[in-house]
Amino acid sequence: MIRVKPKQVDAERKLKAQAVSKDGYPFTPAYDHWRLNKDVQITLALPGAIDAETEAGLRATLLRYAEEASARHTENMVTRFKRYLRDTGASQVTATDLINWRARLGTEEQWHMGGLKGFLLAWHDYGFEGVSKEVVDLLQGWRIQGNEKGVAVANGCPESGPYTDLEMAALLDWANLAVARKDILFEHYAYLLTLAMTARRAVQIAALRGRDLDREADKRSLMFRLNIPRAKQRGLAFRGAFRSLAIIEDLYLVLLQQHRQSVAAVSEAIGREVDPVLEREVPIFLNRKRLEDVENSDELKDLLLGRTPDQLHATTAELGSALRCCARASTARSERTGEFIHLSATRFRHTRGTKLRREGFSAFVIAELLDHSDTQNVRVYTENTAQEAVVINELVGAQLAPFAQACLGKLVHSAREAIRGDDPRSRVPNDRQHAVGTCGNYGFCASGYRACYTCYHFQPWVSGPHEEVLVDLYAEKERAREAGCAEVIVNANDQLILAVEHCVSMCKEAVDRMAGATLLESDAHE
Repeated sequence: MIRVKPKQVDAERKLKAQAVSKDGYPFTPAYDHWRLNKDVQITLALPGAIDAETEAGLRATLLRYAEEASARHTENMVTRFKRYLRDTGASQVTATDLINWRARLGTEEQWHMGGLKGFLLAWHDYGFEGVSKEVVDLLQGWRIQGNEKGVAVANGCPESGPYTDLEMAALLDWANLAVARKDILFEHYAYLLTLAMTARRAVQIAALRGRDLDREADKRSLMFRLNIPRAKQRGLAFRGAFRSLAIIEDLYLVLLQQHRQSVAAVSEAIGREVDPVLEREVPIFLNRKRLEDVENSDELKDLLLGRTPDQLHATTAELGSALRCCARASTARSERTGEFIHLSATRFRHTRGTKLRREGFSAFVIAELLDHSDTQNVRVYTENTAQEAVVINELVGAQLAPFAQACLGKLVHSAREAIRGDDPRSRVPNDRQHAVGTCGNYGFCASGYRACYTCYHFQPWVSGPHEEVLVDLYAEKERAREAGCAEVIVNANDQLILAVEHCVSMCKEAVDRMAGATLLESDAHE
């Protein structure tokens, strides 16, 4: 007589019933597709001919994970178990196959087994069939090396590591210009700016709602804060905990405007104004595809306050697509490579951690500002003390200028070729009252002449005394250094210096081309 474990019988009964994920999404465990939240749908079509008892145990264990853990963690366990089956050709979990798989993974990829180890031990602890005591004893005796963290940070990789201060400045300058010219959507700009200024994960930014924007006023000043939902916390429900982050007014106003656009879209969908109470609950970044199915206020209320409150929030895939749209439109270049700057949400987090460490903050402060629960994942910032910032001086600046391409204006030979060239008020004088170019902007501008070099309205003259501007900028930088100012103050004008260096370089090339053309013309006449 075969004795069936009570837990196994209970698991089989649950697999036939309807289940609800940790995030409140209903799914049928017996099916191959489980929708666990707005971002994650796992597929249980397993490679090879898996043993029926093993598959039943796997599904039962995954069901527990789906109900009790995060959707992304459950998805990771499915991915790693599938790789185990695919790499080994196994139909069940055996000690021999695990030993062979570990050898095949090698040192660099052993972390895949590290993640699966905890899943297999939990599988056995739950009492489901498929993981034997022999397998458990083997796994408990293994010390598996985790994945190497922070390689891109430690190496200062220009493709995947932290951005330099100049690269961040170039990105933000481009983004501000692009949204003004409507080269990118305002929503995409808002997401990019939030990434750059908060260094939060995409899943956290997607979870933001209007009520998370906070404006505090007292007699002396205004404070702007963003209450950001926490992520990657075990046992935490959607928007179950928050950390408050001080932000600048610019980001506050951008997110406020983005929220107003989201509220307007919701109002249009339901055919009436949103109730003031619900208005604060509307996501800042909307899932517009899901919004198409919302027809009235009752449906809206259920989506925002019901069992699955994440449905109207943009998916991380949508936010990833927004960042890719920005990357395609971006013309910001790296002064290190001369190539367009690679955009990645992770790089903004690396940049924040690196900058905090350079400025002398402790591991605890860095962990708090990057929303870590402990300091184990911030050690890469605190242990690596190399200075990533490029030191700009008279020798280096001219070499980096062609890479940075920071001068955005259009070079003209004289005022006669310039837009507004016949208007004396369009002349741009430097500190010595020598004209360096023409302003092509018909609107009002309160910026000084220095800002012109990074403005696309500026038309620098080929014969303009741009070297005078360089001399003044380098002298100012040296005075700040001799006065003992912090590096961030000393290097404050580095982007401008590269823009002027780039302008000088373009002027020299233009003069050389004119000289070459004159020489050719002279030879032709002879």
